[in-house]
Amino acid sequence: MFLKERFNQDLTQSFLLRQGPSSRLRDAILYALNSPGKRLRPRLAHESGVLFGLQPTVSSTFCRSIELVHLFSLVHDDLPALDDDDFRRGQPTLHRKFDEGIALLAGDELLQFAHETFWELMNQVDRESFTAALRVFHQAIGRDGMIGGQALELETPSGEMNLETLTRIQTLKTGALFKAAVVIPALLSGTSPSDPRVVEIETFALAFGFAFQIADDLQDEEQDRHESTKNILGLMGREAAIELALDRLSDSAHFKAFSPAKELANLLESEKRRS
Repeated sequence: MFLKERFNQDLTQSFLLRQGPSSRLRDAILYALNSPGKRLRPRLAHESGVLFGLQPTVSSTFCRSIELVHLFSLVHDDLPALDDDDFRRGQPTLHRKFDEGIALLAGDELLQFAHETFWELMNQVDRESFTAALRVFHQAIGRDGMIGGQALELETPSGEMNLETLTRIQTLKTGALFKAAVVIPALLSGTSPSDPRVVEIETFALAFGFAFQIADDLQDEEQDRHESTKNILGLMGREAAIELALDRLSDSAHFKAFSPAKELANLLESEKRRS
């Protein structure tokens, strides 16, 4: 079982073991680490590790690494140059709590810390498994993942945003990290990238990412935060988007093996009844 409080303690403690010259940067990173969150990606990673028989110590290391990547992305996404958000989960965003320069550096350091943590895995698994996992990790972050999705969103004018482009953006920006969360534990366990189970779990991750985005769009709809042409929900229509998300999620292999997937399906079912 994934224990959120234990994970939070381990994540903070692992950072406190590091040394740095700036106490203000340290405080900013601790602010990011201690921000409220569901820890979806480490939860998925933990449950994938259980599914593929991954050693708990290896799973724990990777769970910290994937969450650090996610926290990096949140800090940078909130900056004025990107989403320009003043609050996240009811608290001031990091650049509002501190300043833009510190927020930028804190995001950089979180990503650096994520890589350092991931490299600890090199001494915990065989070289071939580590190399395969590292390749997926880098893809999830870079031009074929979160950074590429963010860049595509920035360069696409609102008036030219269509369903195909927006789905591509969200697959890269959001789905790639969910894919890494569930695929990498399988690779670290020694499972071949070509194993049918890895293909199945990748399909599940993409379905989960799509459903997660619809749920996020529904939250934006309630808060009136975004124009409808900037999200999948607005382009597809509320009922059709929810129905497609539920179908893809529930039809994917291993759906029942992941507790966040069942929680997400229940949320969408609730929204469907409201339609």
